[in-house]
Amino acid sequence: MMKFRFAYIKWPLLILIGGGFIWAKTFGFHYSVGGDENTYFYMARLMSEGKLFYRDFFFAHPPLQLLLLSSVYLIFGFHLVALKLTAILPVLAGAIVIYLWFWKRRNGLTGIFFLIIFLFNYELLKITTHPFGLNLTAFFLLLSLYYFLEDRPLPCGILWGLASVTGLYALPWGVVPFGYYLLRRDRLRTTARFLGGFLVIFGGVNGIFLILFGDRYLTPVFVYHFLKPRGTELVADIYIRVIRRNILVFFLPFLYFWVPWSAKRTAVLGAGLVYLIFLAALNPLFTQYFMLPLPFLSWIGAVGLAAKIRQFPARWSRVSGLIVAILILAVFSGDDLRRYLVHEKGTGFTTREQCRDFILRNSTEDDLLFGHVTTVPLLALLTGRDIALDMVDTNHMRFKAGLARIEEMFDRLAAQPRLKYFIIQESRFWLDPRIQAFLSRYEPVAVFEEPRERIIFFDCRKK
Repeated sequence: MMKFRFAYIKWPLLILIGGGFIWAKTFGFHYSVGGDENTYFYMARLMSEGKLFYRDFFFAHPPLQLLLLSSVYLIFGFHLVALKLTAILPVLAGAIVIYLWFWKRRNGLTGIFFLIIFLFNYELLKITTHPFGLNLTAFFLLLSLYYFLEDRPLPCGILWGLASVTGLYALPWGVVPFGYYLLRRDRLRTTARFLGGFLVIFGGVNGIFLILFGDRYLTPVFVYHFLKPRGTELVADIYIRVIRRNILVFFLPFLYFWVPWSAKRTAVLGAGLVYLIFLAALNPLFTQYFMLPLPFLSWIGAVGLAAKIRQFPARWSRVSGLIVAILILAVFSGDDLRRYLVHEKGTGFTTREQCRDFILRNSTEDDLLFGHVTTVPLLALLTGRDIALDMVDTNHMRFKAGLARIEEMFDRLAAQPRLKYFIIQESRFWLDPRIQAFLSRYEPVAVFEEPRERIIFFDCRKK
């Protein structure tokens, strides 16, 4: 039985750890041109203006993520903090649900360990700065995990379905509950409830959108991801890099092999392994995808650490083990936090004001912008300008996958008399000879020096 006095720290610690996480995330409340978030912010603006994803513009994911962003945009407009919170609050809320579950099961110490391991590893701190959609996926996965632990297969399946209509990468999680339910005596009832809950959501949502948009939904959301070109970096190198900067998350689960096992604990460990195997099969693989195994690895790592401490025979050895565990968590989490803060300092948009002022001084409200996938949407939002063709997603993978053609894009742009600035960053794609040949018709009128890549403005009315 948990001692009554120990229960006093349940809420103060939650406030302290949760507040510390939100404080750390405030360092990410700045404009950036290094991720996809600006693309989604501008798409949310289009939705708030009455345009529809899949019909009026290309969107490569299931609908739930953009529906949330659009709802926030409709209420707050282009409010950076409000939009950024859609990446932070869902993850924190999901973590709190699991934390409280541990306390309900008289395992408050494990819940404390889980909250620290999950929220203060470098990868999660970095990923939750940007509303990629994976953070919302992780929220629903955590809720689905909660109902799996609670032996409630129907809501477990429903929440798996909701996770999957934020991101298809949620699908592998279902393998674990499905296998677990198949091994139970009441396998027919539990499996039917689990799969039924999932199919109602996943099948219903996708069915409705397929009926409404047909191939305009099927191709970007499903087919596109099989057409993407392979990444230039070895998957093994990405794994090594992620593991090296998140040592605690990846090595604490090994403690589980030296503590008492249970079917559910093993299932959660299995979920983490399933995701690690799944990610190893992806190419290209992006580090933000590691958000998916983090809830399960953190959970089993916390369980293993707490159980190992309880195995010590004497009270003094358990106290000593607890002190050592707290010191280990403090050292590693503190270092992860330090590296995250250093990372955030290097991701700002240093020439934002100059770029914005240049556009405002040298264009009218009716003029259009076009170009780089992350830079142009942000500048359009900051200046109130529109993006030509509503072509927000100009990611190079879309062209390499054959879902957009450079020559066709140029033909359509040539028919846009309101196009004022074609804006690029000097990344490999925008240095493509076909793009450079098109831009050679126009005069480069401004260059802004960013730490990683220069931003260049071409005036499409000066030839």
